[in-house]
Amino acid sequence: MKADLDQIGDLTTSDVVVRVRTNEGHDYRLYCHSHLLSDNSDYFRKRLSNDWPTCQILDARYCVDVQCTDSQFNSYVNAIRLIYKPQPCHWYGVRGTLGILLAAVHLGLHKIALCCTDYLESVPWDETDEEDILRYVPPLGLKYERILSRLRPVDLPPVTQIFLSAFRFATSAPNKLKTEAKKSYQEQIEYLLTDDDDSPLISVNNNDVLKCEVKNCVIELMKYFGNLVMAGVSFETDQECSVVVSDILWVCQILTKLDMMRVIVPIWVDLSSKMEKLVDTFVGEEFETRLKVVEITNKVLESINFGNVILPPEIRFDLVKIWIPILQRTKGWMEDDKRTENFDGEIFQTLELGLVSVILTLPSEWQAEILSKWFASENVQYPDLLEVFEVWCFRAKSAKRRFGLI
Repeated sequence: MKADLDQIGDLTTSDVVVRVRTNEGHDYRLYCHSHLLSDNSDYFRKRLSNDWPTCQILDARYCVDVQCTDSQFNSYVNAIRLIYKPQPCHWYGVRGTLGILLAAVHLGLHKIALCCTDYLESVPWDETDEEDILRYVPPLGLKYERILSRLRPVDLPPVTQIFLSAFRFATSAPNKLKTEAKKSYQEQIEYLLTDDDDSPLISVNNNDVLKCEVKNCVIELMKYFGNLVMAGVSFETDQECSVVVSDILWVCQILTKLDMMRVIVPIWVDLSSKMEKLVDTFVGEEFETRLKVVEITNKVLESINFGNVILPPEIRFDLVKIWIPILQRTKGWMEDDKRTENFDGEIFQTLELGLVSVILTLPSEWQAEILSKWFASENVQYPDLLEVFEVWCFRAKSAKRRFGLI
């Protein structure tokens, strides 16, 4: 019963003065009871034992020094007070409790350290809390590692599972309730694959399950888009297409990171001949969707030119013939529409380079056909195929000599 009646700071019953001191000059005295300190703290049990030779006397009481830094000062004082009157950790918050934990570990206050550990393991942290916990908890040892469980690296199977679940949702059919949520999911998936200060969390290397599932999701998305294209032009179709085109553009970015553009390129090429009328409906408020279609086509051309996707020459020929007129009209409308003044026109320069590269891989006769139509078009300024013409002229003129036919 006596232990229950003892109060910290009671001058009539205390027999120990604990001096919490810092090198910066802080000095705080707590009037305590040796039996409580010894029962609850390894540090004080040792300091108050007969084996400790330097125990001072102050006001006829034993004096025990506790040395700490200014930043630790309040935590040590609070930790010692908690011996007498346990209080909920939420009074101190995450940072305050972390400070008390560090003090409790140093002083051997095992019950207090356990309470702090339980609290820190179970409550939410902000970003600053996480950094502090990562800095201070690991050196405390295995006993306190459970605090860090939410920050530990995740094994590959759970990573693959959560990635694929998010990817399925991010490529699912349009839904008014899903649209905003999908954008957030897409941003997080892209973050997982970004090579920044941390390496990407997931890779398709030696992960056939992930490859297969990603491929299936992309095929389903492209089937849905293909059905919209085949359904023809309507207000509802245009609205759905706008959402799906955004998803396809995002998928291209992801497939590029995964080195899987070969999944989508043949499908896009096959749909190209069927989507011309639909693309031309994306004007006015829907012009942004048209520009996204242009960006997807640019991704396709890049994959072809980088050799990531190998297509037969006749398919490359058809691709160029289909998209040159569409791109010409798109660029013309963009220049006439003031709403696109802030649009970065660099995409059209990149497309031009891509078209030139693809055309120069085609047989000479097909290059001549493309050039003839280009010369006859009203938009001869775009794409600028002068380089193609120059190379074609040189190749045509020097062909017999170079092949030894003269």
